[in-house]
Amino acid sequence: MKIIKILLLFLFTMSLTCYGQKEKTNSETRKFIDNADFTQVNRDWNVSAKFSSGIGELVSFFPVEAIDLKSNQKVKSLQMDMTVNVAGKGYSYFKSSWIDLNEVDEFIYFLEQYIIPNLNDKTESRQSVTYIFNSKEITFTFYITQLSKKISIYLKDNGIVDDEHYFWTETQVNKIPNLLAVLKQIK
Repeated sequence: MKIIKILLLFLFTMSLTCYGQKEKTNSETRKFIDNADFTQVNRDWNVSAKFSSGIGELVSFFPVEAIDLKSNQKVKSLQMDMTVNVAGKGYSYFKSSWIDLNEVDEFIYFLEQYIIPNLNDKTESRQSVTYIFNSKEITFTFYITQLSKKISIYLKDNGIVDDEHYFWTETQVNKIPNLLAVLKQIK
């Protein structure tokens, strides 16, 4: 009887632990591409937003349509390509990430409500403000101080932020409205 009580307590504790944890997964687009045997990805390079750093790093956002060639199912999303130079290692890192359409809507809302109205803001001395947007595969931050503004983009795998491969720029903040325009064309 004691073993049954311990087992029931263990199962109850495990179910609460599993229920309370937020599922950390990649985008539906990445899952769609990974699960298809044959995939075609159509990109529209006419509709893109690009951010570059002073050391030649580049992030590009553009609409894509992925097609499972066996089932002919299609998924539309936003693709983000990132090329960064890995500090002290002497090589570049390239990765594509996807933002699902429902996340694109949230990204538009975030930019319109919190970033665009604050593009010209400054803080008081020794203060800062950071706005953070989290999707399944990227974290986009907008950082404001008295003297500067900065964009940072971190990649994620299964919800875990990759602190080694990220992009940031201070000189490209004025291009955020271009990103918003691209996001609005992705439907």
